[in-house]
Amino acid sequence: MPRAPAQPFVPDPTVQAAAEAFTAATGVSTRILRPPARTHYTAKIEFRAAPGKSWSRPVLLVDNVDRFATLAAIKATARIRDDQPFVVIAPHLSSNMLRHCRELGLDALDTSGNAILHADGNLIMISGEKRTGLASRTKDRAWTAKGMKVVLALLCERELVNAGQRLIAQRAGVSLGTAQSTFRDLFERGDIVQRKGSYVLADTDRLLDEWAALYPSRLRNQLLVNRYRAADPAWWRDIDPQSGQCQFGGEVAAALLTGYLKPATVTLYCQHDMPRKWLIDARLRVDQHGDVELLSAPLPLTGTVASLQVAAMPKVPASVVHPALIYADLVATGDSRNLETARMLREQYLAA
Repeated sequence: MPRAPAQPFVPDPTVQAAAEAFTAATGVSTRILRPPARTHYTAKIEFRAAPGKSWSRPVLLVDNVDRFATLAAIKATARIRDDQPFVVIAPHLSSNMLRHCRELGLDALDTSGNAILHADGNLIMISGEKRTGLASRTKDRAWTAKGMKVVLALLCERELVNAGQRLIAQRAGVSLGTAQSTFRDLFERGDIVQRKGSYVLADTDRLLDEWAALYPSRLRNQLLVNRYRAADPAWWRDIDPQSGQCQFGGEVAAALLTGYLKPATVTLYCQHDMPRKWLIDARLRVDQHGDVELLSAPLPLTGTVASLQVAAMPKVPASVVHPALIYADLVATGDSRNLETARMLREQYLAA
């Protein structure tokens, strides 16, 4: 039988607007192409400065870049994945965000014409253009703090996407309205699609990348309850967290799963407060620069890990949070050894 013709490629409107704004500002012509096959990129942009002189970059589309932590996590994730040079496209990039892009070595464009782009040893930088109407209209429901809890629940329990929005709300610990609006936003963005009558996550790798990049600034800061310093750095080895009350995240959880990392920071996600017995036994003292951090659990802990096991995933002890959250904790640090551990964790537990 003859092969069905390929579907025409329709660029994302934000990518199209950013490419046109860059051309208008610089005179460098652009052409939007299909993204490389089997990648997390949205498109590919070809830049042509003069006849016979062109270069291209795959596009990493990000709904909103408003904090340095977002850019740092994007850079860290790229290092984990060994990504080729790419260009970040967002609706708007402030002068401060462009400066941080330059410090991190990231190429970036926005729909206003702001840009930083490296090519053939040269640097193109445009800054200070005001936010466009397109940028101001961009919807961002999935990346509010509560929306991110819904996305995390879907990443942890991928079959949840077909379980009904009441159950999604319950698993994420949010209202039904939040679950519904977030689900609708993900569907409109193409992160959730319908195949053979069922919903599926279109690209879990890409969704995890975006979630991990935004987690430090959008949600993690809100979860932090307190920091402590312990008399004995190895105090955590003598406790046994109850999965319904507290679980390890970050470096300790990664060490327990991979056996690779020597934790410098102890991260605990608790449903309520730090157990008083641990405070006393470990002689934990409040210290804003301490090596023990206590965070509120972003998802209800009771039964979370046990109910999320799948046949392909090695056993995860009840003392740790889901590997997706551990991965985001490691990426947020930007530490090279943590990023190497995050790579291992992703390969062993989070493969799509």
